[in-house]
Amino acid sequence: PELIPLWLAHELAHVVRYTAPDSRSELRQIIAEQDGEYSYWETGRRASLRELLMNEGLAVHVSQQVSPGHAAWEYFGYGRRQYARVRELEGILNRVVQADLGRSGLGLRLRYLSGGMSDEARTAERYVLPERSGYYLGARLVEAAISARGLAWAVRASPEELAQLARNAAATA
Repeated sequence: PELIPLWLAHELAHVVRYTAPDSRSELRQIIAEQDGEYSYWETGRRASLRELLMNEGLAVHVSQQVSPGHAAWEYFGYGRRQYARVRELEGILNRVVQADLGRSGLGLRLRYLSGGMSDEARTAERYVLPERSGYYLGARLVEAAISARGLAWAVRASPEELAQLARNAAATA
């Protein structure tokens, strides 16, 4: 029960990204084209992996702000060991995901953001990616934008705007 506020905040961040009139997300556009109907499968097929990862990463950050004080792994829906493994593989995950960020396809959503996929489906460069590792990747991808422009702006930003702020931050680091 103590995690309910965390997960409600996570889902409400998605609602803002999907429906706010000033949202510039790919997901808002896809849902609008579907007469306001959300489909996990249709958005997974059409949205870029960058958008899907950033969408989940933003929701993680919103839940951290709205419901502070939980263990770090709880914000990602991980167990302690899975969180440690994702952090251990962060460099590899970042390298592997780069080629796919601009691509779309349901298989990418399933590989990075769902549970229950086979090890073979989650293998990249001979590494088995931890289930749902995209939540962590997404949270890292949006950190610079949140620092630069704030969470309220970032939740409504396009993936290109978010990525540009990440590039700007990397260039000055």
